[in-house]
Amino acid sequence: MTQHVVKESGDSELTLEEMKAQQEMLQEKAERKRLESYWWAAVLIWGGIVLVSEFLGILPQIGTANAWSWIFLGAGVFGLIGALIRAVSPDLPKPTGWDYFWSVLFMIIGATGFFGGGIAFPIVLVVIGVAILANVFFRGD
Repeated sequence: MTQHVVKESGDSELTLEEMKAQQEMLQEKAERKRLESYWWAAVLIWGGIVLVSEFLGILPQIGTANAWSWIFLGAGVFGLIGALIRAVSPDLPKPTGWDYFWSVLFMIIGATGFFGGGIAFPIVLVVIGVAILANVFFRGD
């Protein structure tokens, strides 16, 4: 026997299973937001450290890299590490292809300061293709 619960609007009914599924979806969304907050905090702290290092003259000079190259590279690395941790953790929401895409894109933007920008566009195309494939394989649709 299926239990029905009437919504406040009174227009439609939801089963108990549907309500549980909605609650789980909202909890996962809240968990993703929390993890995103950690990423932003790490990127802001990293950015501050990089900018202070540049101001003090101790930021390593590699190629034509400037502070923004270091900041983007760090943001990408933090995102990739976070996505990999989420991929292996049973308690955290699984990363999407977009999580990998943005991480690698930030790393590429940062790396152009170290290696030059001529190779960035082809690498971005490859990363987009790989992100699409990863999203299809990891989602299992």
